[in-house]
Amino acid sequence: MERAYWLAWSQIKDVGPVLIKRLHERFGSLALAWQAAPADLLTVDGIGLVTADRIGGVRSQLNPKQLLAQHEVQYPHFWTPADTDYPSLLWEIPDPPPILYYRGPLRPNQSTAITVGIVGTRRPSPYGRRWTQRLSSCLSQQQFTIVSGMAAGIDTYAHQSCLHSNGHTIAVLGTGVDVVYPHSNAQLYQNILKTGLILSEYPDGTPPDRGHFPRRNRIIAGLSHATLVTEAPERSGALITAYLANDYGRHVYTLPDGLDNPTARGCLVLANTGAAIVMGEDHLVTDLLNIGITHQTTANNAQNITDTDSGETSDPAANQLNEPAPKTAPDPTPKVDKDEALQAKL
Repeated sequence: MERAYWLAWSQIKDVGPVLIKRLHERFGSLALAWQAAPADLLTVDGIGLVTADRIGGVRSQLNPKQLLAQHEVQYPHFWTPADTDYPSLLWEIPDPPPILYYRGPLRPNQSTAITVGIVGTRRPSPYGRRWTQRLSSCLSQQQFTIVSGMAAGIDTYAHQSCLHSNGHTIAVLGTGVDVVYPHSNAQLYQNILKTGLILSEYPDGTPPDRGHFPRRNRIIAGLSHATLVTEAPERSGALITAYLANDYGRHVYTLPDGLDNPTARGCLVLANTGAAIVMGEDHLVTDLLNIGITHQTTANNAQNITDTDSGETSDPAANQLNEPAPKTAPDPTPKVDKDEALQAKL
């Protein structure tokens, strides 16, 4: 059972999502990688003598099938890339989470909807709040799925406006999927559970931690065909999400605002480095429809994994966030240009 080996590999110290995907690409399955000789493991980029020795020590003491049986009792609701419901779009990034915990009825692979990540500051101006609500409502009414992080501010308005328009939304948490943070979003959390999806790479009971939130941003970017930053200061987690989306070959949009608004300066930075500027609801909808992406759903996610182009990925020591994934086919919608100004931000 391949699922057991995704879980087992995730338990080994210093073997993170990038390295686990490389193992899968090198051996064709993580079950085969688990049986690989140390000399064969050393052929995987990122595995040296110390890591290979650590892997050997863990493999001698860990039974993957027993581990899976125990984990399924403690945490019954989780996916691995071996599971049909693991989001296929997320698998395309260089560092997909090997374990993805979930709550809610929405299944991205069963929908052809274009997914749009909407992110921004926790302290929006009235302008940022108003346009986030307008854009999220409009996109939801056009059957786009809204992805965000359920943080205070822009995230909250994006989720709420989607739900008010009877749309589908996905919340990616930096806590366990059973932990509501911030507490003020308790009702929003319950509303998302009714029709949407709540995801996290952290197991149930995991409390908020400062280091978790930048890492969850890669999941928001990875789940989204396009990422929209509606208002964000220059130093913002929302910009991390935008840069990751660009690295993943996804589309990046930003909402323009004035120079005298410090909470929107990050949007100006994105516009200056090539992000598409939103000129209104109709403009954004038209641009997104022109992406021309068909969200393919397969009955067997394992086949999808097998067909994925490997590409070159980043070093796990660098938080698995730096190297670009294979790009999607070109289309008319602009992306952030990889110029010197943008590179300086990565």
